[in-house]
Amino acid sequence: MTEWRYADQILHINLSTRTAQALPTDVELKRTYVGGAGFVASLLAGGAPGDVAMAGGPLSDGVAGRLALGARLGRRTACSSLGGRLAAALKEAGYDALILTGELDRPGYLTIGPGSISLDDATDLWGREVPDAEARLGSAGYTSLVLGPAAENQVPFATLAHEGHHAGGSGVAAALGAKQLKAILLPAPAHVPSRCEGCTLKCSGLGSAAEVTRAGALGLDAPTAARLAALAEGCARAGLLPSGEADPLAAIAYRQGVGALLAAGEAEALSRLGPAAERIAAELPAIKRRGGPGLADLLGTCQRVFRDRPGELLREALASTRGLLTT
Repeated sequence: MTEWRYADQILHINLSTRTAQALPTDVELKRTYVGGAGFVASLLAGGAPGDVAMAGGPLSDGVAGRLALGARLGRRTACSSLGGRLAAALKEAGYDALILTGELDRPGYLTIGPGSISLDDATDLWGREVPDAEARLGSAGYTSLVLGPAAENQVPFATLAHEGHHAGGSGVAAALGAKQLKAILLPAPAHVPSRCEGCTLKCSGLGSAAEVTRAGALGLDAPTAARLAALAEGCARAGLLPSGEADPLAAIAYRQGVGALLAAGEAEALSRLGPAAERIAAELPAIKRRGGPGLADLLGTCQRVFRDRPGELLREALASTRGLLTT
C-alpha cells in the first residue's frame, strides 16, 4: 500500500527576480483539495495571468503517478496532467507543489536538486526538438520536463514531454514557453520505474505512429496536430491552401508557411478559410478527450488506490476542484 503522505512545503519561484522561497503547505489546502489538480486549481485561483503551477498528490510516492499542471490564462485556469516519475520526484525533492511566476529575460532551465535550486542558460537549447534537448540536458541522476519548439512559439496546443509521456495541449506548455523556461530537472527517484509498468491502457490518438512520434518530438498535441495536418491536406486538394508542405507538423510548431495559420488552432483557421474548409473539417474524425480531472489527478497516482481516505472526501474535493477550474 502506498503511503498517504505530504512533503509539507510548496516551492515558489519568481523567474523575473530569480528568487525562490519554500513555504509550508497549508493544512486547510490539504483538507479541502487533497493534492494534485486540487492544489493546482486552488494555488492559481487568485494568481496573475501566466502563472504556472504543478503538484503531486498524497499517493505520489513509490509508483509511476500523475503530476498535475496548470496555468492561469487570462481569467481562466487551464489544467493538464502527466504520467511518469515527476510527481514522485517533486515529492522526494521536498515539495508538494511548485509555483512559477514572472518570466526569464532569456531562455533558461531550472534544476531543483538536493538542497539547491539553480537557473541556467538554455540559449543553445532553444529551438531544439525534445529528443535533442533531452540528450543535451542529460544529467545523470535527474529526470526532466522539457518543452518543444511548439511551446517556445506559443502554439496553444503545445505539450510538455517527460520520458515519453506528454501533457496534453491545454495551454500550460505555451505558458511555460512564454516564460522562456525550456526545461525543469528534478532528482530521479530510483525506486519508481520510468514508464508506467503494468498499465494495460492504450494511449489512443488520431494519426499514425509516425505522426505521434513526430508530434511528440516537436511538443505538439498529437491528435490536434494530426487533425490540422489532415485539414490542411484536404484544403490543399480543394485549392484553399498551397500544397507540398514537406513536414506539416514542423510547420505548425515553428509557425512557418501554412503552419502559421494552423498554429492558431482549428477555429481560427476555419474562420479565415471559410465555409468550404468547414465542410472538409466536418468530415474528419472527432478527437476524444478526457472529461476533466479525476480522482487519480488529486491523489497523484495512476493506480486506483483509494482505500486510504473515505470516498466522500474525495468526491467533495473533486467537485471543489472542478468548480475552481470552470471559473
